[in-house]
Amino acid sequence: MIKTFLISVITVFIFYSFLIEPNLITVKRINIESAGIKNVRVVFLSDFHFSRFANLRIKRIVNKVNKENPDIVLLGGDYAVMHNIRVSMDMNKIADNFSKIHSKYGVYSVLGNHDYNRESAFIKEKLKEKGINILENNSYKLDINGQKITIAGISDMQTTYYSLDKALKNTEPPVILVSHSPDIMPFAKEKTDFIFSGHTHGGQVRVPFFGAVIVPSKYGKKYESGLIENKMYVTKGLGTSIFHLRFNCLPEIVTVDFI
Repeated sequence: MIKTFLISVITVFIFYSFLIEPNLITVKRINIESAGIKNVRVVFLSDFHFSRFANLRIKRIVNKVNKENPDIVLLGGDYAVMHNIRVSMDMNKIADNFSKIHSKYGVYSVLGNHDYNRESAFIKEKLKEKGINILENNSYKLDINGQKITIAGISDMQTTYYSLDKALKNTEPPVILVSHSPDIMPFAKEKTDFIFSGHTHGGQVRVPFFGAVIVPSKYGKKYESGLIENKMYVTKGLGTSIFHLRFNCLPEIVTVDFI
């Protein structure tokens, strides 16, 4: 009897974790009180890991983003699967789908650790061709309803050269920073108004009352996911890495309203 019950539980867990939860795309909405940024809506999405069979998935993501009516859209990188664009969705197709995002003041993207390899230049090229601005130790100045807001971004901290100083050179507050890894937080929190990050996937598998089993950050669970110190949001991301499963860790699109 116990053996049968355990087999049933394991079967349900495998079915749900591999086939159901990874496809349950949610929208997380939060309000951030900011002295320097008012009445601006930012939509953030990251860690896509699009397989060759993700055609319907990417269209659902774009539709959900557009329904949020964003002022700014930020992409946190990791388009590739397992560091290899050749086993991923065609980058032309990814860029074409993301070009259909409706954002009043543009779409901006960093690259993730899975993107920085011999194909990284190709990834950037295809995104640029479709009007997506690349954040790579640089920044863009925006004028939103009379507000001067800077969007800055750094290269991936793990796999390539990054420079916060270059990204913030000649910038003035308020500054929104995009970093694929949340490990930039200790160095950037005093120099920026808000930080968007991904990379951790929220752990992908979160045990009730314990949290993530594994968090790929040198700071561990401190930067697992969610709103950190009211200064940084670490998204659970949209895709999966290594194992195509999620448990108690729904994929998410993040909408932040600065009020």
